[in-house]
This record gives sequence, C-alpha cells and structure tokens, in this order.
Amino acid sequence: MEGDTKARSFRNPESLEAERVTRDMLAEFLKLRGFGVLADDRVRNGQTIVATDPKGDQLTMRVRLCWRRQGENRDSSRARTYSAVQLLATIKNHDWEGTLSEKVDRERSEGVTHLLLVQNDDDRIIYAALVPLSEILPIWIAQRDISSRLIDQGRLGRRRKNHAMNGSSPTLWLQDDQAPEVAEALWNHPGVRDVAKMELQAAMSVGLSDEEANRAGLDDGGNYSPEEGDQRQVVERQIRERRGQQGFRDALRERHGDRCLVTGCTVLAVLEAAHIKPYQGENDNHPENGLLLRSDIHTLFDLDLLGIEPDQLNLELHPSLAREYGDITGTTLGCAAEHRPSRKALDLRYRQFQRRLSRPI
Repeated sequence: MEGDTKARSFRNPESLEAERVTRDMLAEFLKLRGFGVLADDRVRNGQTIVATDPKGDQLTMRVRLCWRRQGENRDSSRARTYSAVQLLATIKNHDWEGTLSEKVDRERSEGVTHLLLVQNDDDRIIYAALVPLSEILPIWIAQRDISSRLIDQGRLGRRRKNHAMNGSSPTLWLQDDQAPEVAEALWNHPGVRDVAKMELQAAMSVGLSDEEANRAGLDDGGNYSPEEGDQRQVVERQIRERRGQQGFRDALRERHGDRCLVTGCTVLAVLEAAHIKPYQGENDNHPENGLLLRSDIHTLFDLDLLGIEPDQLNLELHPSLAREYGDITGTTLGCAAEHRPSRKALDLRYRQFQRRLSRPI
C-alpha cells in the first residue's frame, strides 16, 4: 500500500483520492480517542504520526492502509468480508521471515515504535489496529501457521493460498469471515490495541472522584470559562447517531416492540439499535442482525462484556459486572420465537465474548 505513486501506474485517481481522504481523517480520529497528535508527516505516499496515547506514552506510528473496499465493483459485497494490509511489496530470495525482519529493523532505526493498520469503509474507519513494531513478525508467523493449518485440514474449501503469503507480499489480516481464526491471531496478540473501539471504552469509565473533579476546575471558583453557542443540537445529533440508523432502528422496534430485549425497559428515549455482527455495510442492517437494547446494555454488548448463547439465548456477563448487573445472568433474550436473531451472527459474537472473558476490564 505504501511507496512512490510514480512506480504504481495501476493506481487510478479515485484510489489515490480515497487514500488521501483516509489519511486526512486519522489525526482527528486519534484525538477523539484520547491521543495527543504532535506531528502528522507525509512523505510521498507514506504517513507517520507522532502522538501521546491516553496514558501519556509517546508513540511514533507508521500508517499502513488496508486494501480499499470499492463499492462500485462486482465483488464489493464479498470484499467487505475481509480486510488485509500488505507489509512489503515483495520478499528477497524467498526468505519471508528474514525480509520482514529487515523491514522491521529499518522502521525501528527510523524511530518507529508502532504500525497503525487502518481500514476505511464508506469514509468511516472501521478498523485501526495499533501494533507494536516488535510484534509484527510474531503476528505474521502466527497468521501464516494458522492459515496453513486450516488449508491442510480442508477448512478453507478449495483455497490453497496462504493468508500471510500474498503472492510475494507479506500480509496481515484484520478480518476474514471465512477464516476468523487468522484475524484473531492479530487482535488477541499481547500489546495490540483496537483504536476504533477506544471511544466506546471511554463510555464505560467511572465518573471523576471529587478530588479529580476539583482538579478539573469544576470547584475552584476561577477557571471555568463558559463558551458561547448552543451545543444542544450537536448533543441531540450524537444521541441519534448512537441510537442507530433510523431505518434499522425502526425495523427492530417493529420486530421486537418498544422494549429492551435484555431488561424489558420501555423508555423509548434510551433504546438503541445494536448490531450483532458489527456494521460493515448496508447488508448488516438486516433486522436479524439487530437487537433493541437500553443504552448501557448496548455499550456492554459492544464491548463484549455481555454474551448471548446462540442456541438457548441465555445471557452471560463478564464476572467483573456481577455486582451491578448480576440480575441479568441466567435470563434469556426477550424475543419471540418467530423473531429470533440470526444464529450465525450470534455464534460469531458469542465467540468474541468468550475470548473477552479471559481479559480484565
């Protein structure tokens, strides 16, 4: 994905423009998730962002863009089932690990600490994997070995090409609905952060203590400076966006009634349309891929802290939430038998929940 555009005559103007748009989005995307952007450097078709993360650690991130999802081509629906990024254009002397190791060393010598692997879809960043540079080779090896095993076991049908060995290009995968184990090797690897989900994690944080609130200037009598302008329309728009696309939400209201499928809450103002399989295109707005949930339950579900067993529809919780939400455990999803959600979508999401159980909040 990176390199001199003169050497890549197959890149059309639409592709280059889509790449520029994605790169222009990244600084603000990171700021909204608690990063302090110090520099955003562009050299030819490359991009390096220097920023402090929410903990205050300074990172130097080399950006790698995933393959573009072209909505106008005949394979666009299939394209949205996978996401991958090339790490190099080619390898030397058939030495995959050696060539990739050299690339990592070269990046490190230039001060790079992380790669930021980004997938844009319909002008929205859906994946942003922040990967320590030291873990690039181990993750690539893990994905290569998993793909090889799946191919040997015949679990990928007629596929014989290894995920990680794309022609002569070492490749990392962020998504493959046909072989989710390959992408999981990246997302579950120690040190990898899913930046696209960090905004949701902030929504789960506890409130400030009195001491922190005072330090923030809420009770010192002198630092609060009111801003002009009415922000209520902005807040209302954000609430509407959080509730979900109107058509999708309306379909779920008609399907399930105006009540939360977990708590039974009937306060319409706090009911939101939740995707079971995360939204990656209009096809995912099918009513069988949706749940009508109270806002806090929606957040728990998005963070994989609430699981739905796909056969009996029993509800399960991350153990750390037992005190506040313990009454949910052991109940079942409150949907009519004829309006059960997609079992396949529930199964995919339940597996994410089971993996999340091993990690603390």
